[in-house]
Amino acid sequence: MNLLEISFSGAVFILAAAIIRAAAINHLPKKTFLVLWEMILLRLMIPFTIPSIFSVYTLIPYKYPLIQAPLEQTGFLRQGVNHQIFDTLFPPFFKAPAAPVTSAVSQEPLITTQGPDLLPASSLSVFVWFLIWCTGMILLTVFFILSYLRCRMEFRTALPVSNTYARQWLKEHSLKRQISVRQSDRISAPLTYGIFRPVILMPKTTDWENVSQLQYIFTHEYVHIRRFDTLTKLIAALALCIHWFNPFVWLMYILFNRDIELACDESVIKQLGEKSKGDYSRMLIRMEAEKSGLSPFSSNFSKNAAEERITAIMKTKRTTLAALLSACLTVFVMVSLFATSPAVSADGSLTGTPPVRDPRTNAKAIAADKKSAMSIVHESADILYYENGDAYIHDILTNNTDKTITEIQYCMLAYKENGSPLKLHWYFIDSSSDGSFENIVRAKKNILPGETEEYSGGWSLYHNKITEDFPKVMYAEAYQASYALLCLKQVVFEDGSFWNNPDYENWFQTYAGQETEVEELQNYYPHAYRIEFE
Repeated sequence: MNLLEISFSGAVFILAAAIIRAAAINHLPKKTFLVLWEMILLRLMIPFTIPSIFSVYTLIPYKYPLIQAPLEQTGFLRQGVNHQIFDTLFPPFFKAPAAPVTSAVSQEPLITTQGPDLLPASSLSVFVWFLIWCTGMILLTVFFILSYLRCRMEFRTALPVSNTYARQWLKEHSLKRQISVRQSDRISAPLTYGIFRPVILMPKTTDWENVSQLQYIFTHEYVHIRRFDTLTKLIAALALCIHWFNPFVWLMYILFNRDIELACDESVIKQLGEKSKGDYSRMLIRMEAEKSGLSPFSSNFSKNAAEERITAIMKTKRTTLAALLSACLTVFVMVSLFATSPAVSADGSLTGTPPVRDPRTNAKAIAADKKSAMSIVHESADILYYENGDAYIHDILTNNTDKTITEIQYCMLAYKENGSPLKLHWYFIDSSSDGSFENIVRAKKNILPGETEEYSGGWSLYHNKITEDFPKVMYAEAYQASYALLCLKQVVFEDGSFWNNPDYENWFQTYAGQETEVEELQNYYPHAYRIEFE
């Protein structure tokens, strides 16, 4: 998965979690929402997902084609493989449409792309968006780092606390990590910082004679330390830096930090008893004050969402078996629906999609079986030459379905005379490009049921010469194409329906960049696709 695919699926998960949170914040254990946010963090940080038949995305590809097609065109549901670094970060969702390429043989516009859905004319746009993303990520990262360093420098001026109760409390609450209590005149509310050597930092104005208040504060901060909340906040900040362009990730960051405090408050009440609710809430209100600067990686008492915290404290109840089961079920359902991808069946198609037979079936066999299935056939694809010696593709497509085709999207692979694969170098690609085996072509032209249509043009591989009008590319003088293999990726019909080739990925893995027998290249056509609709 690329960055936008991850960010999009993360946004859907965040929206669902925010809705559940709003409805059940005072009915489920607060740890439930922490687990959900942690699962979302994993979804945002890990570039792959686990297939599941329960995934909500299973509903999108075939049952709702009007939703699926735009998502595929934006790159959210792409099936292809792209080895370009920019497409890893920015799929076609961010790219400006390329100008149509019109050949001398056919005046129909033919849009070519390098790699799946990568428009060559938009390479500059891709680079601009890449720079914007990098700039935003760097600026936000620098902001967090400077905030942390500034707070760290202030915290270094804190002095050790010499208090009988504090020493006794530390002795009773020892961990493998050494905890210390210090005080500073730079803060106005207690906080905890540090991961391996955590420090409970107290304001200089702390009433050290108020043992009850100290107990609440130390217990609260101890929960933060024990749960590694500082580390968790660091990971959340990292996710925010990467996905800074996604407003839902900002929402997650805010709610996650709130829920860390809510879960901590709930734990304190459970440890000290329900009778402590009133005193604990009053102490929290007293400690509402502006803290000095921003400390994104510390845990503290603050007035942010104080009303929500106090309400949650007063509504805290004993965790019953029913509440615990409800929490587990909520997490399981949410993760199953929103943190997974559609499962793939044994035949390579998405679970729940209509079975599609091997599109490489011989055209004669399909013609004999028209009653049970419709087909589209690539009759041939030849490399011809203009008078000036430039090459172009001449391919013939037959529509054996009962619907009018309005647009086709197919992949083109090129091979030398001996069957060696060629990397393609396109006019609009910068001269530093290494090229790509895959070239996606979109062509808009009506093909009525039963009609055969010829396409010509779109070929822009350099042939034993370098054209002065275009950027020079690597190895331009060395390659000569003799064969072209085409495979349909998507077909759009006049009624708005779509057919997506479920065998496209297998086809691409079989041929792209692979040495192929010349006999197989010569006998590749007619290349037929069996089309079935729900």
